[in-house]
Parts: sequence; C-alpha cells; structure tokens
Amino acid sequence: MLVLVAGLVLFVAVHLLPTVVPLRGALIGRLGGGAYRGLFSLVALAGLVLIVWGFARAPFEPLYTPPGWGRSLALFAVPLSLVLLAAANMPTHIRTVLRHPMLIGVLLWAIAHLLSNGDLRSVVLFGAFAGYSVIDLISVVARGKRPSTEKPPRLAMDGVAIIAGLVVAGLFTYFHAALFGMPAI
Repeated sequence: MLVLVAGLVLFVAVHLLPTVVPLRGALIGRLGGGAYRGLFSLVALAGLVLIVWGFARAPFEPLYTPPGWGRSLALFAVPLSLVLLAAANMPTHIRTVLRHPMLIGVLLWAIAHLLSNGDLRSVVLFGAFAGYSVIDLISVVARGKRPSTEKPPRLAMDGVAIIAGLVVAGLFTYFHAALFGMPAI
C-alpha cells in the first residue's frame, strides 16, 4: 500500500503544482518552459508507474459493500468521463460549456469507481483522484482560468471527442480484466 500512496502523492503533487502560480512561474523561469514540461512529465510518469505497481501489490481488503447499482452506473459514467477527457484538449463545444471537462471527467471516473468498488486499495486510489479533481477545480475556478479560445469550437470536434471517448471506453471495457485484474462487466 505504501508504494500506491507514494505514487499518488507524487502524481497528485506534480499535477497540483500549476495551482501554485508563483512556484510554477519560478520553476519555468529557472528551468525554461521545455525543461519544466519535461520534468513535469517525467515526475508524473514515475508517479503513474508507482500507482500501477502499488495497486497491483496492495492486498484486497474489503471496506464496504458497494451499492448494487454501482457497476451499472459505472458502465454509463466511465464512457462519459472518457468523452470529457477527449474533449478537454480539442476545440469543442463541450469544453466551452464545461470549461474544465478533464477535471470533471476525472472526478466522474473516480466517483463511478468508488461506487462500484469497496476495497481499501480502490478507495485510496479513486478517492485520491476524486480529491485531486475537486481541489484543482476549485483552484482553476478561483483563479478564473478558462480554456484557450485560440480556435473556435467546432461541432465536428465534438463528434471526434465523442467517438474517441467511446472507442477508448470500449477498449478499456474489453481489456479491463487483463489490465486491472477484474472485469468491467
């Protein structure tokens, strides 16, 4: 469990770093934009590797019995969350309306998994991602940060985001047992 928690701390900390604007600015000033992004990516990847490894090694310890409808809800909510993730970096109407679809998608994904898994390692993993999403959403709203508007939203890009999100959801559903040790359905 320690490896899982260490990975989560690393991953979440590096993703919350941009919320500390003076620190982020100082690091970019000192390292340069490219080196900052490279270091950010390397630390995030290290955290992700530790998360995957730690989750696989953590024992299954039941905490609660998820509601019977939790898995059914997840089968709807997770594809929606992946559509939101896809829409986050495209000029979509989804992004224009929701402003921060990636954070909303991660929060939806985490809540769906908390409602369909009641073991300790799942609660630690998905609870951390839910907490991160809420903190970052509060931060970006408080800072008035809005998505880039350099490219106007296009309906075709909404279609691309929807199709991409659903294709990825289908792949995750199909390979869920092989990737994560338990079937999605």
